[in-house]
Amino acid sequence: MEIASMRLMDRMAVALVAAQCLAASFALAATPDCPSPSQTPWPTKDWEASTPEEQGMDSAALAQLVDRVGVYKQDSLLIIRHGKIVVDAYYAPYAPNIRHDLRSVTKSFTGTLTAIELREGLLDSVDHTIVDLFANKHISNLDDAKKAITVQNMLDMTSGIAWNEHLYSPDETVMQMYRSPDRTEFVLSQPMSDPPGARFNYDSGAPHVLSALITRKTGRDALDFARDELFKPLGISSVRWGDDDAQGVTDGESGLYLMPRDMAKLGYLYLHEGSWDGEQIIPAAWVDRVREGPVKATNGYHYANFWWSLPERDAFMAHGRHSQIILVLPKLDVVAVMTGALKDGYFPTTELIDWITVAIKSDAALAPDSAAQSQLAASIEKAATEQASPVRPAPELAKTISGKSYRLADNALHVKAFSLNLADPNPSWEYTIATQRLDRPTARFSGPIGLDGLYRKASSRAGIDAVKGSWLDDHTFQVDRRILGQGETQRWTLAFDGDKVDLNFESSDGVKAELHGEAEE
Repeated sequence: MEIASMRLMDRMAVALVAAQCLAASFALAATPDCPSPSQTPWPTKDWEASTPEEQGMDSAALAQLVDRVGVYKQDSLLIIRHGKIVVDAYYAPYAPNIRHDLRSVTKSFTGTLTAIELREGLLDSVDHTIVDLFANKHISNLDDAKKAITVQNMLDMTSGIAWNEHLYSPDETVMQMYRSPDRTEFVLSQPMSDPPGARFNYDSGAPHVLSALITRKTGRDALDFARDELFKPLGISSVRWGDDDAQGVTDGESGLYLMPRDMAKLGYLYLHEGSWDGEQIIPAAWVDRVREGPVKATNGYHYANFWWSLPERDAFMAHGRHSQIILVLPKLDVVAVMTGALKDGYFPTTELIDWITVAIKSDAALAPDSAAQSQLAASIEKAATEQASPVRPAPELAKTISGKSYRLADNALHVKAFSLNLADPNPSWEYTIATQRLDRPTARFSGPIGLDGLYRKASSRAGIDAVKGSWLDDHTFQVDRRILGQGETQRWTLAFDGDKVDLNFESSDGVKAELHGEAEE
């Protein structure tokens, strides 16, 4: 069922939920935002788990939420109340203990590192002008408006710099930034479209500039700085954060990989006003501004310090493409994390808030409910069990092409050759790409492929590959590939005609390509 259709069907249910949420919100309005520090569990080593009822939540309502998130084809759902996990669901083929790409949630980590710079006195003020901080850069289009841009303008995406970013097409500003020899200088050299502070305009160049500022002020890239000043105090050790640019600057807008439980630690830090087990990691005033969301953004959201917010719901969140979410609900003492591979749009955050809110019945423990807890356990188990997609019987062509190597003409994906072994008892795939590196001009990828409607998994250079294939007709074979923990999904459609093959590639990131090749002698 398509997402748009599903939303229409959900509206009546959501309306009922929203009505109950209002009552729940009023009932809990007098509840302190967080337990006292002496009662607070700190998950530096690991999170404690609890039944929902012990934390005043209804297991049956949470079971419905787990099922609903599964319809959106997400990867994980984690809900924490009063510092304890009440829902920890993973949707097959994704599984626990796999780092997930955060996409633009990375920006919220970059902002947090900027807050640490302030706390440590490395940055004197968010009112410091950016041009002054990068006086050694050759900045083009320099006028009075650009000279007035502050660090705070960058954090709020109100710099006024002209920026186009939506579909990640080659001509968009963000993609030009990635192709530039000096990304920081590229961002700062863009012309101005508005005076600083005049309006919100989503701009992934801003967090890259602030990542460059971290490197300038600390002498370390953002990842090294984060390891010591943020990840270590929070007990986060399994981290990946892309590659530095030519100037040694970590990608400030994307590229960070963490496990969902570690993502939740950032939300928990903000839930507790920047304090962690007696240590003030970031200033409380920084979190207050995030919660307030003074900048009006888009689609009814507010923005500040690289966080989105809904102040009227007392909710704020880090948000990334394909629905990577860290959601903080201070009055409800809740942190929720979602990771996913949603192709278009985002999981509706307001509905996520509604469903969490309606599951909260009390600030104190409820009576045990074994039936509801069994229902929740069944929903979590169902999520972790992969459902086979339909498959057609293999045509005779499967034997003909099996084991053959197909050489491809030059193409945008740099794929040089591929082969499918479909007649073997253990079906497999393999392809070779041109790396454009002198020391290793080609790279080979291979692994098992499921022909029964289920993914087969294997470790590869890219991570954990999950691949399945099916015949669309007697001459067309479709391959679905995921690299688990990446929001992107890939689909390869191969049309065979004698010794020739036409391939259509499409990814959930919007990348499309047509490739052509033929069987090698």
